[in-house]
Amino acid sequence: MLTLQKTKKYYKWSWDVSLGGEYDAWGCSTYFMEIDSNLYAHRQIEVYENGNVLFYDKSHLADNHGMLCDKKLDDKNIEEFEISQVEFEQIWQSKTPINK
Repeated sequence: MLTLQKTKKYYKWSWDVSLGGEYDAWGCSTYFMEIDSNLYAHRQIEVYENGNVLFYDKSHLADNHGMLCDKKLDDKNIEEFEISQVEFEQIWQSKTPINK
């Protein structure tokens, strides 16, 4: 019997454009994402230059700052940004989000 395994991958990239408006002072950000085998985000972390951190997941999809990415990602465009699960989990466990 063949068992299909659902694998997750982890990515990190810098976004060099600020949010603008009332959040402009936050500065640029680094995104961390946990992506399922269907290329949808399960967890997302945003770490801003001013120290603010935002977390999104299935239990907290959106708020007035932003939302969990709801678009299917193109793995060909993000594969160069892949990180380990350990690196992702270290950020998830060590950062305190302002939106949860």
